[in-house]
Amino acid sequence: MNYSELSIHIENLRQSFANRNLEDYLLALYALLQSQQDAVCTPTLCLSLLQEAFTAPPAPFNEQWLLIRQMPDGQLKTSDPWQYACAVIIFQVAELHRMRGQELQNELRHYGITSETGYSWYNFDPLTLLECGAQGLEDSLGEEVVVADDWSLLGDLLDLGRYYE
Repeated sequence: MNYSELSIHIENLRQSFANRNLEDYLLALYALLQSQQDAVCTPTLCLSLLQEAFTAPPAPFNEQWLLIRQMPDGQLKTSDPWQYACAVIIFQVAELHRMRGQELQNELRHYGITSETGYSWYNFDPLTLLECGAQGLEDSLGEEVVVADDWSLLGDLLDLGRYYE
């Protein structure tokens, strides 16, 4: 599968799933990931997890996550791609949790907001975040480039989805 095909699959999620709260979606995705640490992250598996997260129950929120105030670094992405994907999810959940009652209430948030930790956010629901992340991957890596079997795909997709317009 190439990045153009991945993007099309993600765009088609809108036909099958209703949007849900982004924090709940990410917590559900995190819960699903916990049983996949030893699995090879093929694009097909990644898409399956992204689909399941629309209806799966969310993992409980861990208050310790609020101590995380920056994105995981590139070293983690290289050394442990599965852990990197989980760390991106935890970071985003913590960011969204901190923005409750504050930045998330801004009616103009879709024009972009900056969180208290200094990170830009433009997308606040799962479908838009995934679509923008897929488009960002396609634009930056190339439409015809084959998607690698690597958990960093999921982390990069979610990270780009946060700020790609």
